[in-house]
Amino acid sequence: MSNNYMKVSIKDYVCTITINNPPMNILTKGFRDEFVPYMESLKTNRNVRAIIITGAGDRAFCAGADLNEEGELTDETVYQFIKEDNRNYDVLNEMPQPVITAVNGYAFGGGFELTLASDIRILSENAKLCAAGVKVGLVVSPTRLVRLIGESGAKEIILTGRTVSANEAYDKGLAYKVVPQADLLEEAEELGRKIASRAPIAVQKSKEAIQESMDLTYEQSMEQEIGKFIECQKTWDHKHAIEAFFNKEKPEFKGE
Repeated sequence: MSNNYMKVSIKDYVCTITINNPPMNILTKGFRDEFVPYMESLKTNRNVRAIIITGAGDRAFCAGADLNEEGELTDETVYQFIKEDNRNYDVLNEMPQPVITAVNGYAFGGGFELTLASDIRILSENAKLCAAGVKVGLVVSPTRLVRLIGESGAKEIILTGRTVSANEAYDKGLAYKVVPQADLLEEAEELGRKIASRAPIAVQKSKEAIQESMDLTYEQSMEQEIGKFIECQKTWDHKHAIEAFFNKEKPEFKGE
């Protein structure tokens, strides 16, 4: 499937979405109008168990928002614009399926925020990340970045607005893996297929538990974890996996 601003393919329960607005794959209103409704539609798609987001070409994953659109904002329109723009990122947190970003070049500003909002980040060796807000007089990424790498590290990156290399992002725990550009999509697809091969309900509940734990006490988080364990224990997938284990067979999950 191909729209004006993104290309989509679904194979082996993995949906790959390519931001298709070269050369820098910026986030325009046109992209938002396609991307957000499509992501909403994936939430209930039983044929999708993992999602990959990448950018068209070799130069940029996503270089951020359209500065021309921002330049037209007024005091009356800026809040609504930001709320709409944030849906690009918030919807990734809401997805029941894990979201992998395959960062194939520049991820600046809104592009940086997009990859921070994903569950797992794989970077090509030439990926460059930047919370560019202070370079254009704006605030970008503090909420998500501080939750990922802590207050001190987030402050240094955001307040300087400097560019972070792929290897440094890996060292800081922002990336799962750094790979050659030519191997990036293959690595992301392999990871997506591995996740898709697991019990979908258990994957969904695990993602929920991890996200919820960020804002809960240890005791509250453990109660949530136990509750989700009990939910999964009742599923067909769990009973099937136990039977397959004793029969020395590979389980084939249904998401039931």
